[in-house]
Amino acid sequence: MQMLALILSALIPLTFAKAQQIATDLSSHEIEINAGFDGAELLLFGHEGNTEDILVIVKGPEFSTTVRRKERVGGIWVNKTEVLFESAPGFYFVAATPNLNADGRIETIFAETGLGARYLGLNAKTETNLSETFRGALIELKTRAKLYSDSPGTVQIRPDGLFRVKIPFPASTPVGTYSVTVYQVVDGWPVAGASTPLAVRKVGFSAYVFDLAHNQPLIYGIIAIAIALSAGWLGGLAFRRS
Repeated sequence: MQMLALILSALIPLTFAKAQQIATDLSSHEIEINAGFDGAELLLFGHEGNTEDILVIVKGPEFSTTVRRKERVGGIWVNKTEVLFESAPGFYFVAATPNLNADGRIETIFAETGLGARYLGLNAKTETNLSETFRGALIELKTRAKLYSDSPGTVQIRPDGLFRVKIPFPASTPVGTYSVTVYQVVDGWPVAGASTPLAVRKVGFSAYVFDLAHNQPLIYGIIAIAIALSAGWLGGLAFRRS
């Protein structure tokens, strides 16, 4: 046991030494969502001294998410079966250097580490025999909405170790704090090298409405009803005059 401990203590500093050789940054550390927001694209760039293969994971805030399945009851389609997942990332993007994408190693890494979207450990509040089916449905829905990567993006890396990758964010990007993590793939295993925070927040009038709906739902509901009644009254008045 003492010999094993000595070996591990010798290997750990080497692992961190490799990880510390990555320097990264983002073209912006904040995405502002306003009323006209239709998506954004950020550039992650950096330098990796050993020109190793690179894996990038961008993970958004986690939310409780319910997946429902419609079933026909008495000739009417209703939401009958549902599964609640307590912590599903709102956004999940993956990119890798061409070598990892070309030879299929990326799928092996995903399967062994759980880093790919298809291998996310989404925990159902109550596990049932349908949990796995609904877990797959959740991932498929997120992928269709372009919130999860359906296939890894490409990290462009030069012989001198400089690398870059574009990260697309759809119009439905959720607000919150994101983590942007760059891994070196050493001997077939990803080693965390650098992590950069990213904030996505609402600004302007949309930020006011978002804050009101989440922090003061009663006032938000009263205002929404008042606006609906006013619109109906004005519409009826215009109809009578025409």
